[in-house]
Parts: sequence; structure tokens; C-alpha cells
Amino acid sequence: MPRIRKPLSAIDRLVFLKKAVNTANIESGEKMISEKTLGQANAVIAPLEANIGELANQKSESQKEIREKNTAMSNLQTYVRDIWEGIRRRVYREQLPLDVFPYYQLPKNGTSPKLASEGQWLEVAGLIIKGEASAIANGYAPMSNPSVDELGSKLKEAKKESADVTIADQKLDASQEAVSDLMPEAVAAIDRIIAELNFNLYDKDDASKRRIMRNYGVRYELTTKEEAEDATDVSLN
Repeated sequence: MPRIRKPLSAIDRLVFLKKAVNTANIESGEKMISEKTLGQANAVIAPLEANIGELANQKSESQKEIREKNTAMSNLQTYVRDIWEGIRRRVYREQLPLDVFPYYQLPKNGTSPKLASEGQWLEVAGLIIKGEASAIANGYAPMSNPSVDELGSKLKEAKKESADVTIADQKLDASQEAVSDLMPEAVAAIDRIIAELNFNLYDKDDASKRRIMRNYGVRYELTTKEEAEDATDVSLN
């Protein structure tokens, strides 16, 4: 026999509550849901809907900030690699001593290091900027195409975008908490609605009872090889 499938996600709980309240408001004859229970449901619908909407906004904002951070980090990595390639060509072209490589965070054989994290790329870029100042002080010409000043601009942008992701994540977490905080209230209202429907429909035959309860947003799952009675039924076969 189909059994009630209670909504588990925040959006499904909101949909259930709104459907139940809307149906109760237009029902004629004997009321299936008490005014007290409707009041409990209405008390959670508005804040839950607002917070779910805000959570969706914050998810979009977080994704945008991540895209922007990824672009900024990719640009930074390109500039670092270009500077590494440039200093390698200069060393070969001008027969410079290999001692110049460490100024640019390269070993003396000129091999590019394998950086495993964004934090490492940020740190290395900063050290390259400081390193060139020391290289210039020791008589070496500054890099160009790209210059270290250009690298500094990309580093500043990457740091800003990384910080923006952190802020967006904090806002996203706060929005998620706001939704989560309403879940006990939403679940309690749903449980009361289902309980009252079960009680008030006690004398109905099972098929009629399920048909009426579906009008209030109740969904059913099929636990054996049963034929679905409604498009909202969920088959577990």
C-alpha cells in the first residue's frame, strides 16, 4: 500500500505548506485542518520563502565570485610562467649567471616549480616581486613583457578576488543557517497537517483518503510493485 512520503528538502517543505494552506483556504464543508495548525503553517511560510530566495541569491553570488577568482588566479599563473620563461630566455641570450634564477623563485637549473595550491601561487608571485627588487639592486635589468609591475597588478587582483570568495562564502553560510533554523518549525507544521488529515479522513476508504490528501500536498511512495495512482507518486521499485 502506498505510504506517505514526507518532504525532506527546504523547498519541498515550503511547497507542501503552501499547497496545504491554499487548499484549506478554498475548501468547503468540514475543515480538514484547524485554524491553529494553519496559523502555525502561515507563520513559517513567509520567512521560509524569503530565506530560500536569499539562499538562492547567495549561491549565485558565490558561484560568480568563484568564477572571478578562478579567472584572476589563472591570469596570475600565466604572468608568473611568462616571467619564468622570460628570465630563462634572458639567461640563455645574455649568458647571465645562474645565480639570477633564485631572485625569481626558480632553482639554479631554471626548472619551473610545481605549485599545488592557490596560496602557493600567491606567495611565489609576491616573492618574485620582492626578488626583482634585489636583482635590480645587484645590477640586473628589470623584466619586461610582462614586467614585475604588471605581475603586481595581477597579484593584487587575485588577492582581492580570493577575499571576495571568502566573504561570499560567509554570506552563503549565514543564508543556509537561516533556512536550517526554520526547519524544525516547518517540520512540526507539516506533521500537524498530516496528523489532522489522517484523523479527519479516518472513515474514508484508502483511495479516497489518498486522493484528498494529495490535494493538500501530500505525496506517496510505492513500497511494492504497485501501480501509481497519481503523477506525484514516487516508485521505490
